[in-house]
Amino acid sequence: MNLANLFWSTSGLYILGWFICNLSFFHIRKNLHKIGEFTLFMGLVLHIIYIGIQFFRPNSSPFASIAGILLFTSLLTIIIYFILDYLYRKEIFEIIFPPLTLFFLLLSSLISNQTLLVPQFITVSPIAGKSMVYVHASFSLIGYLLFGVACLTSIFFLKLEQKIKNKTLLLQDIQVPSLGFLDRLNHRVITSGFLFLTVGLLMGITVNLIVKQGFTSINLRLIFPILTWGFYAFILFDRSIRGLSGRFTATWSIIGFIAAAFSFIYEMTILTHSTPKL
Repeated sequence: MNLANLFWSTSGLYILGWFICNLSFFHIRKNLHKIGEFTLFMGLVLHIIYIGIQFFRPNSSPFASIAGILLFTSLLTIIIYFILDYLYRKEIFEIIFPPLTLFFLLLSSLISNQTLLVPQFITVSPIAGKSMVYVHASFSLIGYLLFGVACLTSIFFLKLEQKIKNKTLLLQDIQVPSLGFLDRLNHRVITSGFLFLTVGLLMGITVNLIVKQGFTSINLRLIFPILTWGFYAFILFDRSIRGLSGRFTATWSIIGFIAAAFSFIYEMTILTHSTPKL
């Protein structure tokens, strides 16, 4: 099977499905909603096949390059969309997630295929090394991605709240979720992302300790993810104690994602432009 044709077929289905869902969202062709969802699902099927072929190629290591990480992130994005769509059935997800999936998918093809230093740890721990690296990378990615979802939800919450206060929102012209729904969704997504990042962070520290034979050094590469974890821990703790929600949670969620994005970008920069010590 031609990988290039499979890649562009997947991208095309995502674009087509997203366009059809837009028609449904803005009340232009509501009867096309199921067609749009089915088209996105077919894109997911091809996406899984494409990654599966890449994964089972000889000497393949999906997390050994930036392109592989972005490709996996694109798959996680569309899977999260289908999970949220199944649980809540809010059409706003169809507007946000497909283009985000497409962005990561196209970026995985465009970005340089620089090798990361994953094999360093696999050499030290050949039996459990590969699985531990996969858990660390995938769980951390899911955590960061969910924080991104919370950020988008928060931005939409603040914009919607402003329109309601200014009485500029015409409910008959567009379908919108309630502020209460967006606030609950934001809290649940942050909680899920926090749990995934916790596992990924603990696994990363374990990898570091194994490589260093029980000793590790404190550096920015370790400090930034811990600070990100601590920031979201503060948000969840403060909400559970004081019960603050709405605008407060949305604002801090956006700030938290900026910190998470900075941590992720720093990690990728270190891995691709230097020879870091794990």
